[in-house]
Amino acid sequence: MSIEAFIVAILETIAAAAVFAAMGFIVVRRPVIAIMFVFVFFAFSWRLGSMLYIDLSAPVFSEQLERNIGSAMGVIPLAVSQGMVLAAVLLAFRPQRVRALYAIPNEPPAEVLREASRQIAELAFWAVLLFVIGLFIELLIQGPIPLFVGMERFDYAVQYAGPLHRRLIEWGAMLTFQLGVFFVVPTLHDHPVDRRFAVLFALLMIYLFLVGHRFSSFYAYSSFFLIGVGGGLLGLRASGRRLRDLFNARTLRTIAIAATALVLLVIVALVYSYTVVRGFEGAQLAEKLKQRMLIQQGEMWWATYHNVFRLGDWDFEQAFHKLFIDPFDPTRNSTMQFLMERALPEERAHFILAQGSSYTGGWPEVCFELGGPLGGFLLVAISAIIFAEFMFLLARCVIQERLATCFFLSPILYALSINIVSGMANSFIQTTFVVKLAVALIVYMTEDKWRSSRVLVPSSGLSETLLLHEKKAEA
Repeated sequence: MSIEAFIVAILETIAAAAVFAAMGFIVVRRPVIAIMFVFVFFAFSWRLGSMLYIDLSAPVFSEQLERNIGSAMGVIPLAVSQGMVLAAVLLAFRPQRVRALYAIPNEPPAEVLREASRQIAELAFWAVLLFVIGLFIELLIQGPIPLFVGMERFDYAVQYAGPLHRRLIEWGAMLTFQLGVFFVVPTLHDHPVDRRFAVLFALLMIYLFLVGHRFSSFYAYSSFFLIGVGGGLLGLRASGRRLRDLFNARTLRTIAIAATALVLLVIVALVYSYTVVRGFEGAQLAEKLKQRMLIQQGEMWWATYHNVFRLGDWDFEQAFHKLFIDPFDPTRNSTMQFLMERALPEERAHFILAQGSSYTGGWPEVCFELGGPLGGFLLVAISAIIFAEFMFLLARCVIQERLATCFFLSPILYALSINIVSGMANSFIQTTFVVKLAVALIVYMTEDKWRSSRVLVPSSGLSETLLLHEKKAEA
């Protein structure tokens, strides 16, 4: 290794270590924030680690790109981009701003919010329970169970899946977010978590396992469940209460057992998929796992860095046209379609996309394909701020028990979360997205009007709960 290459390796390692350290700081000092952002933090960590491996081990062969990749300084702009998101999150969720949520005047009294939340939770529980029962009935009568016959989940979705299965795949992450909200909301009134919604979540995980899903679905659904949980727990921390007051030893053991069971379920699903469904073994299995874990997460960023930063090959008009006007398939993520067309021969990219497959990545690639090596950082900053501020708004709605608003914000949560991970920018220009925004705004205003009509005293229901805690402490 030359001196220049050694210096570059040191700089890249330092840049990656800084991002990992920032995430570690949030996990240790602001654990509830880490829970809310586990979807993003995990994706960031995996992609950054993959890119660091690619550059430090260069050249490495990429099966998907069908060429050797690596070298240069691709880790640094990726680390800077991720660092911007972390900074935006810490700024949006600064402690004094979170505490200010409890100083809002003219809120309904706690008993009114508690009763309204209970009624909505009851309705939600029975509705989701009927949906889950319908899923299992549909699975039994539609055709073979993929787990037992070694069938790929894509084949099952095309050949046998019924309407309930398709709705779950389309809306599942948003559904699990709602389950997380209802699971944790009772704690805002000093009640235990509502375990019924944890059971519903567990049943959904079992269903996904049976129909052949593996890591990506478990990761996405679990992460969105935790977003809802994190929003409620943020209310506890900001009100001065401690998490240990909510989670006693028995509850922590239950959570640990459930988390272990979920991890084991994912591992079994992965092993079964690679060894039974796909038939990989020995050296071939090791190579496939290496590609999946160490290379595929970072290869698309390497391609963008190589084109934009090293070759200066970027074109705003072309990127805009392929992203928003004439994508290969306008119903799917146009960012990955464009990136694959850039990284592969167009005919091969279109063949892969036509099979329903796609590569990993999209953000921050889309920002630099549109803005170039300098303007890309501006687009990264804008997307980071929008995402962080929306997440704060969502947490505010959970804490203040604006459950109807939370429901109608969930599609927007999904779009923004997928964008910050996969760069799915074309979802924001769809008419349906504009309609969802408008509906969410109308629901927020309607819910706000209802809350105002229930005001009996000029104090927040949550503030009353906090005051009760203070009186107990003084006693």
